[in-house]
Amino acid sequence: MKINVLRGSLVVGALALLCSVLFALPANAAYENCERPSLCLYQGAGGTGESLRLPLDGTATVTGSGWDDKAVSVYNNTHFWGCVYANTYLGGAVETIPPGTRGDLRTLGLQVTSHKLAPSQGGCFTGYERCPVGQLCIFKEPNGRGGMYGTPNDHPGYLAGVWADNVRSVVNRTEKVACFFDDASWTGEWTQAGQPVAKAYKVNAGDSTSLTAPFDASFRSHRLRTPDADPATDKECLS
Repeated sequence: MKINVLRGSLVVGALALLCSVLFALPANAAYENCERPSLCLYQGAGGTGESLRLPLDGTATVTGSGWDDKAVSVYNNTHFWGCVYANTYLGGAVETIPPGTRGDLRTLGLQVTSHKLAPSQGGCFTGYERCPVGQLCIFKEPNGRGGMYGTPNDHPGYLAGVWADNVRSVVNRTEKVACFFDDASWTGEWTQAGQPVAKAYKVNAGDSTSLTAPFDASFRSHRLRTPDADPATDKECLS
């Protein structure tokens, strides 16, 4: 009889232990709900807590406002490089996640606001691919990152406080030459050390560039022109 009681106690104890383990697994499981191919963010360390699955359906996707500055760990379950950014529109500090890796964010824990997937690690540090074919795109950060404005048209005057004196990089995906100016209505002139430098800044069709002094953060208008026979001159910009 005592043996039966002992056996019953063992069975009950074993079942209780088994149930406690089974019910504990979902809470302790790491890096769940990240089907391939996906980049997944987690609000807890080691892939725990609430998760956000970002399917492989393009680049330059911005995370929803409900997830801004909440990611602590990440699982890159894709064959691309994962790129996460501190600011919206691929702006600010960047952290790269190699294909197939997972772990806690090294530098951007509780700071991730936007993300994309790139074919190489170097692709995490540029954002020119966001510009549609047929448009001229200007950006608020170097290398095509940060806020972007794209247009196929001339613009006689950038809005103060928005784009005037705020352009840091450019990509020209039109078939024309893009001509930028230091003042509204396609006027003005750049100087450096008191000497005139240029009346127009030219970006040929298909080119991209990060601006340097004295052109950086100085554009106030632009227009598109048919390319001149000599791509090294800016005659078409001033005619």
